[in-house]
Amino acid sequence: MQKLTPEYLHINQRYFEYIFDTLNDEGLILNKAYYEDMLGKHLESDIMISPKGISFLHENSTIDKVKKSVKGIAVIISDIPGL
Repeated sequence: MQKLTPEYLHINQRYFEYIFDTLNDEGLILNKAYYEDMLGKHLESDIMISPKGISFLHENSTIDKVKKSVKGIAVIISDIPGL
């Protein structure tokens, strides 16, 4: 939780809230992301990543690996004469 702050992530508070609103709207986190009081919005300590969020992270890392592999193959193929 100490690293889930706008300061740690080097972003402003408004963008930080937008990120968590979007994560919530997309169903990527469970529970409410934050609560609001007279001092502003505060991240809840019991937020959790949802199964949909886990799937999203897994798929994105897989896509990233595929992109890196395709780039590597493109370099190899470009060195083959006649292709």
